Amino acid sequence: MIARLLAMFIAVGCSGGVAAQEFPSRSIRIIVPFASGSATDLTARPLAKEITAATGQQVLVDNRPGAEGQLGAQLAAAAKPDGYTVMVSTQTTQAANISVYKSLPYHPVDSFVPITGIRQGALVVLARRDLGMPGMKDIVAFAKKEPGKLMFGSGNGSSRAGGEYFKLLAGIDMLHVPYKGQPQLMTDLAGGRLDLTFTDMYTGMTFIKDKRAVAIAVTSTKRLATLPDVPTIAESGVPGYELGAWTAVFAPAGTPRPVVDRLNALFRAAIDAPSFKEQSAQSGAVLFPGTPEELGAFQRAEIEKWARIVKAAGMQEP
Repeated sequence: MIARLLAMFIAVGCSGGVAAQEFPSRSIRIIVPFASGSATDLTARPLAKEITAATGQQVLVDNRPGAEGQLGAQLAAAAKPDGYTVMVSTQTTQAANISVYKSLPYHPVDSFVPITGIRQGALVVLARRDLGMPGMKDIVAFAKKEPGKLMFGSGNGSSRAGGEYFKLLAGIDMLHVPYKGQPQLMTDLAGGRLDLTFTDMYTGMTFIKDKRAVAIAVTSTKRLATLPDVPTIAESGVPGYELGAWTAVFAPAGTPRPVVDRLNALFRAAIDAPSFKEQSAQSGAVLFPGTPEELGAFQRAEIEKWARIVKAAGMQEP
């Protein structure tokens, strides 16, 4: 009996190893719960290209925006846990939403298994070019004089949190204008229909370089090498302000550990590609690939952090 059980254990272990070695044997779908052209989308696509080249299997990016990422996250959570559907997402779906909404159609921890972190960085505050307020001190002064007149737009949770948290710490009022995604919002900002937005560096740098918007602050604790002349919000008269954004890879809960490890290896190799490193450096992002356990611990800490930010900024939905 013992010999039979031992043989069965060895057979199962070998079959798992073979399955992991053979994975992937068909195409992989990466769900991005945000719009095409968003920073998350533009993070996922070069990684998909790298993994396609490495495995010979097509890796497809499937954009499913809506409800601040809830629709795509729900779809990813409900997918078959075989490794052929994964999600590249951010702190919006995986840390903030659980504090913003009374109920979610998924759980950011229980519905997923972490694969690896990708990159993290600050947000940048962009203003329309003709706003005539070159710094955050000017924004604060105007908002105190004309409460609710300035409009800031957001296309995701971190963008909204950036503005709400700023309002709270600065003691001002601005009108929040929600969008389905950052790409649509940026079009309106460049067209002068919005005053401000707090956006990711990847999206922001494009508009800064094209001179379609003006960078007036960053949300990090220190100035960024990519924007050395742009001050932090904290040094612009709002002490204690700090906010960041990140992207990471998750798979549906129940995905076998050998497949999780294989996905981890594939994504970490793609993150290490020179072209991806260069793209990340140009946007001021810091890469943070790691083990599933490291991402899991990071995510749990981020959920606690965002719970404090969401509560302080009054972002909870009624």
